[in-house]
Amino acid sequence: MPSLRDLQQRFADAVFAASGMSMSFVAGGPAQAGERIAIYRDTIHANYRKALSATYPVVKRLVGAPFFHAAVDAYAVTIPSTCGDLNVYGDRFGEFVARYSPATDLPYLPDVARLEWAIDEAHRAPDAPRAPEAVLVALSVAPSDRLTALCLRLEPSCRLTASPYPILRIWQTNQPDFAGNDRVALDEGGDVLLIRRDAHGISVERLPLGDHAWLVALAAGASLGAAIEAAQDADATFDLGAALRAHVLAGTISAVVDG
Repeated sequence: MPSLRDLQQRFADAVFAASGMSMSFVAGGPAQAGERIAIYRDTIHANYRKALSATYPVVKRLVGAPFFHAAVDAYAVTIPSTCGDLNVYGDRFGEFVARYSPATDLPYLPDVARLEWAIDEAHRAPDAPRAPEAVLVALSVAPSDRLTALCLRLEPSCRLTASPYPILRIWQTNQPDFAGNDRVALDEGGDVLLIRRDAHGISVERLPLGDHAWLVALAAGASLGAAIEAAQDADATFDLGAALRAHVLAGTISAVVDG
């Protein structure tokens, strides 16, 4: 007799497999078994489609609902959910779209998906107090020989993304309330972006290359010294003083930690 684990695995395989798969472990004849499995399959895929449609509305608008739903169905088979919270299930959808052969002719699509996931994460991030004065004080009183060893923590909602395509323009022109010229030239240049939540909602901001590299390094836990090196590698004109002022006052940097 198969174990409970075996039965559960066979049931899951049947739900996500083609309808011709043997389902002898379900009570009733083959036709009844197929009908019962189909009900589960339809419900599960409908839930996935609904959840990812809420997270990726621009991707869905760009490709159309039939294409999007087919991609979500393929994603569910390729990358099964391991969590009961569908709000966090779409974390690898951009990665999946980059390998999804029907989307080959849309090379910008994975990066648009990554931008939408960053926006979704920024929405769900925990609140944190913004105290730029405290950050400035902590920097000002730090011993000069310890400055480069400090770690600067980003506000929890901050996300950073980059693309060789104008993904911000693509995202903006596909908002429900957009009015005006919606033409997008894919060769107009790429974007390096900071996404975060502020008092007015979600902010998506283009950054200079140096600032972006600096914040990416800080977000990964690098020391201030290492982050400065990363920024200068990306842009030799990187201005640390200007970057500190801008991102401390905006609340992007929320804390100073002695590394």
